[in-house]
Amino acid sequence: MTTLDLYNITLSIFDKEITQADLDSATPIKEVRLCNQYYPLAVVKALREFDWSFLIAPVVFTESEYDADGFVKGYLYKHQLPEGLFKIVYFGSDFPYEAVGGYLYCNEETPVIYGIMATLPSSGVPEDFHELIAYTLAYQIAPLLAPEGKLDQIALQKYTWTLSGLISAECHNNSREVVDE
Repeated sequence: MTTLDLYNITLSIFDKEITQADLDSATPIKEVRLCNQYYPLAVVKALREFDWSFLIAPVVFTESEYDADGFVKGYLYKHQLPEGLFKIVYFGSDFPYEAVGGYLYCNEETPVIYGIMATLPSSGVPEDFHELIAYTLAYQIAPLLAPEGKLDQIALQKYTWTLSGLISAECHNNSREVVDE
C-alpha cells in the first residue's frame, strides 16, 4: 500500500481526499501535514497491539562481547541489539537474560531470539494491517480536522473492527512456520 493510499483511507473518514501532488508539494496542505506528523506514532500504536506473526523476524546482533567476570549480574555475554528493534517477542531456547540499554545480557554465545522491528517491511504485511494504521492515524488527527464532530468515534469503531479481524486471523493462522528449538 502506498502512502497516498494509506492517507486517503485515513482522510476518507473526514470526506477528504488528496493527490500525489499534495504529498509532493513543498507547502503541503493541513491534512498532509497532520498525516505526516502523526504517521510514525500510528505505526507504533499498531505494533503494540499484538505480536504480529507477519512482522516477527530473527534478531541479528551487530556486536557481541565476552567477559569471564560477567557484565551484568554474572552474565558472560553482552550482545548489542540492532538499531530499530521495537520489541523482543520470542527466544529460541530457554535461558535467563536481561535486555537493558540496547544490549542483551545472557550466558549464550549465540542466542536465538525473534523480534519486531519498528520499520515495516516492504512486503508480507497484510493490507488490513495498513488499514489499522490508517484508522489509528484518523483517530489521532480527528480532533484537529473535525473538532466539532464525532468523527473520532467513527475512526475508533473502524479501528476496533479492523483490529479484531486481524487478531482473529492471527489466532486462526495454521500456516505458521515451525521454529526449531
